Amino acid sequence: MILGKNIIAVNQSKEMLDLLFELDYKIMDTENGIEGIRNAIRYKPDLLMAEINTPNLNGLSIARILNTLRVRTPIILTASEEKYRKHSTSFSNVNGFMLNINNSKGVTRETARGEFESIIFSLDNINIVESEYSFSFRQHEWANLIGKSNKKKILIVEDDEAFRLAVLKKVDSFNMYDLFSAKDGLEGVYKSLLIEPDLILTDIKMPVLDGMAMSQLFYVLNKPFPIVFLSAMDDEEIRRKAVKANGVLGYMIKSAIKDKNTFIKLIEEYLIKAKKLKQSWKELYQEGAAESLKKSSENKGLLINTRL
Repeated sequence: MILGKNIIAVNQSKEMLDLLFELDYKIMDTENGIEGIRNAIRYKPDLLMAEINTPNLNGLSIARILNTLRVRTPIILTASEEKYRKHSTSFSNVNGFMLNINNSKGVTRETARGEFESIIFSLDNINIVESEYSFSFRQHEWANLIGKSNKKKILIVEDDEAFRLAVLKKVDSFNMYDLFSAKDGLEGVYKSLLIEPDLILTDIKMPVLDGMAMSQLFYVLNKPFPIVFLSAMDDEEIRRKAVKANGVLGYMIKSAIKDKNTFIKLIEEYLIKAKKLKQSWKELYQEGAAESLKKSSENKGLLINTRL
C-alpha cells in the first residue's frame, strides 16, 4: 500500500506530535480511545497511533475493537517502556511499536524518526484488502426492514438456534413487533447498525462476541440501543455485572419465555423503560467519556478489558 499523510494520534506526547508535524503529516489529535475509534471509522485515516497505556481504553483495546469491526487502518502502538513491544504482535492490524521520545532514556527525536520511517517503509509492502461484511436476512426480516411499519423493532441475538427460533415464535405469535435475529454478538452489532432496534434481547455467553462486549461496543460506537440480557441461570453475580454494563435495561431468565403472556408483558415493560431513558442515554453516549467504561471493565468483556 502507498501510505497517505492523514494520522489519528491517540494520547500522544507533544514530542511525538512535533515529530509527525515535522514529517508533514496531517494530524487529528485525540485524547481518549473512544474518540480515536469513532474518528477512525468516520474519517478512514491512513494511520492510527495509540498510546498503549491510555487510561480506561488502552491501545490494545483500540486495536482489538477496530480489528473486530474489520476496520483495516494500520496501527502503531507507542509506550514509554520496551517491555510493551511484545504486545505489538497481538493483533494483525498492529503494524509496529515505538518508544516515546525521551532523551533521558536514549530515545531521541532522531531515533524515533528512524523507527517511524522504518515502519512506514514496511507498510508500503502490505496490501490491505477492503473489508467485506456478510450476514443474511430472512425473507420476513427484509419485509420488516423495507416495509412501512409503525411496529417496534426487536432483535434477538442467540447462538443456540433452537432457543432463538423458540423466542421468535413466541413473540411473533402476538403480531406486535417487527422481528429480527442474529446468531452471535458480532452479527448482532452489524444488524443493529442497519435496523436500529427498539430493543435487543441477547444471550450473555456467545462465541465471536459475547453480550457484555456487545454492550460495550455499542457505547464506543455511540449507538444507545437498549439491551436486555437473557441467561439460562439466575446467577446473582452475573446479574450484578450485567446491569452495570452500558445500555443494559435488565436481565431475564430464559425460562420466562415458557409463559408467553408474561414474556410479552416483560418486553412491553422494557420497551417503555427504553423510551424513557432514550434521551439521557443519547447524551451519555454522545459524550463518549472513556471513564464510563470503568463500571463495566470488571465484566471481562472481549473488547474493553484488554490487560497488559
